[in-house]
Amino acid sequence: MTTIGVEEEYLLLDPVTGLPVPQADKVRAAAGVGHLVTDQEVQYELLQAQVEVATPVCDTLEEVGGHLLRLRHAVGVAAEEHGCRIGVCGTPPLRHGRPIAVTDQARYRAMVTQAPQLVAEQLVNGTHV
Repeated sequence: MTTIGVEEEYLLLDPVTGLPVPQADKVRAAAGVGHLVTDQEVQYELLQAQVEVATPVCDTLEEVGGHLLRLRHAVGVAAEEHGCRIGVCGTPPLRHGRPIAVTDQARYRAMVTQAPQLVAEQLVNGTHV
């Protein structure tokens, strides 16, 4: 049997300016509250203006679609609770010159040490299937 899972990365954007905002810790925590989302489904990403969701392993496209709708809704509501919106886009629509804080995880701290310029320029999102 073939299975499928999807990860989506979202930008957190100010609803007025469209600029990325560093609210990932708060949005991630708020999205995991309640019965709709598990902690493993809303994950850290490199920068504090990003969050990632991951579906469970699914058997059908319909199942994946249902999980993505549920996760997008949970993260979208959590973002609104913290004054921002999710942007399902590859790069920010607008960007100011200030760097976005890196998520405080060992993996991401190591990336800053090893490739600081790459991290400074890395405000991109993807979808992984």
